[in-house]
Amino acid sequence: MPPPTEPFATRDVQPRIAYFTFHLRGVEDGADPQSACGSAPKRWTVLRGPGGAVFRCGSTDFRPHVRLEAWSGEPPAPPGDWDTVDTVEFRLYDSGIVRIEEWDGRPAGDPVDLGGPGAYGLRAASRGREAARLRHAAGETHFHGAEEWLLQLWPR
Repeated sequence: MPPPTEPFATRDVQPRIAYFTFHLRGVEDGADPQSACGSAPKRWTVLRGPGGAVFRCGSTDFRPHVRLEAWSGEPPAPPGDWDTVDTVEFRLYDSGIVRIEEWDGRPAGDPVDLGGPGAYGLRAASRGREAARLRHAAGETHFHGAEEWLLQLWPR
């Protein structure tokens, strides 16, 4: 029986959302997950790009709660009710270090060392996107919460 997988690092952050997005980026040359937005389908929640992924929120000008979990192997499905759950794969070429960044590249919290270059799975679960959209539509900006994300990473 294989050993159970377990998280070896977690980060809880509240990135500032602009243009409805935040991203996970490898801290290395050539990592540019935002470049995937140029050819994105009309409706999307998670896009894989070079060295990471981009996440589309339900609103802009606010701070969602984002939890990043780095796992030793593929984790179980996230517990609880989620509005969306998407899984993508991305590759890191120079290092295994990633961080959550705001749209303009500012770090949102400390980086996480995944253990080296290679292919990684990413499961992104979100909820509260409609609540965030409604708060923004009512004229509220710069609020915290309303929308939550769980990002689970593991080596492939």
